[in-house]
Amino acid sequence: MSRSILALILLTSSSFAAAQSCSVAGTAFDVRGQPQRNAIVRLVNQQTHQVSYGFTDENAAFQLPAESGQSYRLDMLGPAYKVTGSLIPTRSVVGSAEFSCRGSEHHDVRASES
Repeated sequence: MSRSILALILLTSSSFAAAQSCSVAGTAFDVRGQPQRNAIVRLVNQQTHQVSYGFTDENAAFQLPAESGQSYRLDMLGPAYKVTGSLIPTRSVVGSAEFSCRGSEHHDVRASES
């Protein structure tokens, strides 16, 4: 009985350690270096392709949850526009940053000139 309880505790703690969370925070900037308030930021897990979205606040800051030990791409999306012949609005990636999450991370994203 005590061995099965110990095995369950070890299994639970190793599963928890494998999926520890990470926090990704930063600031979004335009090409001139000005803060981008109310911008949409997208976090893409490079291994699982799982995506999460967020908005920058009045200070152009954002924070998104992630999983520690995973590689991510952080995108800032441009304003929505309609493509001729489509009813679905489209957004372009205007800036991006890649990194591996190891804990609490700070990554700014800056729009690049096209």
